[in-house]
Amino acid sequence: MDTYAELIGQLQARLNRAASPKTKDWWEKYLRHVIPFRGVGIPEIRKQLADWRKTNEIAAWPEADQLGLALRLFESGMAEDKLAGILFLQDYLYDRFTWEMLLPEYEQLFARRLIFDWNTCDWFCVRVLGPTIAAHGLPCAEAIAAWRLAPDLWQARSSVVAFIPVSADARYHQLVFGACETVIQREERFAKTAVGWMLHDLSKHDKARVSRFVEEHIRYFSSEALKNTLKYYDNAEQTAYLKLL
Repeated sequence: MDTYAELIGQLQARLNRAASPKTKDWWEKYLRHVIPFRGVGIPEIRKQLADWRKTNEIAAWPEADQLGLALRLFESGMAEDKLAGILFLQDYLYDRFTWEMLLPEYEQLFARRLIFDWNTCDWFCVRVLGPTIAAHGLPCAEAIAAWRLAPDLWQARSSVVAFIPVSADARYHQLVFGACETVIQREERFAKTAVGWMLHDLSKHDKARVSRFVEEHIRYFSSEALKNTLKYYDNAEQTAYLKLL
């Protein structure tokens, strides 16, 4: 018997019972139907996940088996199942292993196309990868920043967005600007928007360097990414930079 499949079926049944058709429709329209939803919000997913873990005494499992179960949730095509995997990692596991052990497992999520939409990608970055960087420091950060060269869009996006939770820490700024320099040159919309999001956070801490980056790489910006970058600039500055496009 596949224990993982049986347990995941139990969690999926819980999520089905908590689903809202209205929430499902809203999220699917918002994400332009790139991934199906049940219609369950993050707080409820977290509650159901905790109850499911307690009922099945999963906390008593060896941590390697718990990790395998968490990663198995990403194999589902449903958004909430992937989000449950993310919350499983965030709340119980990301700091229980070395980063050298975790990152190859995470890389497989991209290699197998188990992360294929911006919502899942960004939750994974902010709730798992960012805290992993914070817990393990520069060597881990360097390995994640190296994903900027990944062929897969979502892995490359993660090389930037993973640093959102640690954007105030100047130790990572050189790595982040390096990742942004590579990713902004990609043609995909969600590569460029990753850079815009990261830069508007960085502008709160090193506005001068963000401005230099924009001036040096303006030919690669979309208007969407540039407007996001300039979020904390005053109106006159925004107007001046937008004229450069």
